[in-house]
Amino acid sequence: MYLHLVLIYLSYAIDTGKTETTTYTCNPNSACGCSKQNAILSKIVGGEQAVSNSWGWAVSLRISGSHVCGASILTDSYVITAAHCALAITSLQSASIYVGINTLSQTDQVRTIAQIFIHINYNSNTYENDIALLRLSSPLDMSDTALSIICIPDVTTTLAQEYPLPGTSLVAIGWGVLSSGSRTVSSTLQQVTLTVIKNTDSSCKGVISDTSEQFCASGTGKDTCQGDSGGPLMMFVQSSQQWQLVGITSYGVGCASPNFAGVYTRVANYQDWIDCVLSQNNTLCTASIIKLGTSAGLYMIKK
Repeated sequence: MYLHLVLIYLSYAIDTGKTETTTYTCNPNSACGCSKQNAILSKIVGGEQAVSNSWGWAVSLRISGSHVCGASILTDSYVITAAHCALAITSLQSASIYVGINTLSQTDQVRTIAQIFIHINYNSNTYENDIALLRLSSPLDMSDTALSIICIPDVTTTLAQEYPLPGTSLVAIGWGVLSSGSRTVSSTLQQVTLTVIKNTDSSCKGVISDTSEQFCASGTGKDTCQGDSGGPLMMFVQSSQQWQLVGITSYGVGCASPNFAGVYTRVANYQDWIDCVLSQNNTLCTASIIKLGTSAGLYMIKK
């Protein structure tokens, strides 16, 4: 089975009838997980255009000016994405990130990449440990109301391997292609509601490799697709009224196939790894950083 080194995309379908909508009202006083505008999602089949400024952590990762992957703002100096997206960067000079935008033609804040941190156990065949952090050349201006930071899960080690639970409703966003086989990415940020699928489900067990590090999500006629890789799969936590980054779009077989769910990196399993990268003055962390001599600024790291 060929698992595309997909720069995975949001499958998009148009529904001309009336639809129900859900408004997610976040806590504006939160340090993370809340954007300028509330997210509004409908129950149409497929995906839909996102409300402008409703996903302030959305990042367009570009190589030589062209969108290739998504990412999410983690701090003013770091964005989080998929390892296979980071490895597509052959030189730091060719890569940049665009933030604070809803359409790819917009320009709000642009940064180049100073360093790339990839999980040392990333497997390009199975996409296990498909996670990376990019340190920006200079901090983002977070006083810009179009920008916000995504929260990451804060759960116990035991729970982390099952978080989020099957049946949980999640939201994915991205500028990926709108249909399988297309080569043209969406000019406008798209959003789609997906549901976590049991690892034992027939649509999941045939495509997933490690259930503690990966999980499946899908929906009827809904999926991420090429160009969405590295982008966020998010859960709205009602108790705190914040959005959490629970998944990173990783890979799939086609887009929106009824027989195959999409596979996502389980972010909760990497809480320590993320903290390790962000706090490089930690002795245990810095001792395990290996700089790859073949690519300036590229590091493999293991907590």
